[in-house]
Amino acid sequence: MAERLEKNEGKTRKRRAGMFATLVVLVLLLVAGLQLMSMREKLAAAQAEKDIITEQVARQEQENRSLEAALERAEDPEYLQQLARDQLGMVSPGQKDFYDVSN
Repeated sequence: MAERLEKNEGKTRKRRAGMFATLVVLVLLLVAGLQLMSMREKLAAAQAEKDIITEQVARQEQENRSLEAALERAEDPEYLQQLARDQLGMVSPGQKDFYDVSN
């Protein structure tokens, strides 16, 4: 009978050890799943930020091209006169500008 009790105790210990191991594995799987979800959220946020920055870069490149074109025409007298008229309201000698004030 003593042998039988020892066998039962051995089986009980093995069951407890097996249950403990199963519990540890489940906890580890849960933690890994939570980490995976967190990484997905971070990845989505990083992708959104990348898209915004890509759009900003494209706009800046377009502005740079526009400025380069303006710089290439900076020596052109007609271009300078047009800028002076449009942006500064200047007129050539002898030229008269009329403004419609009825609006």
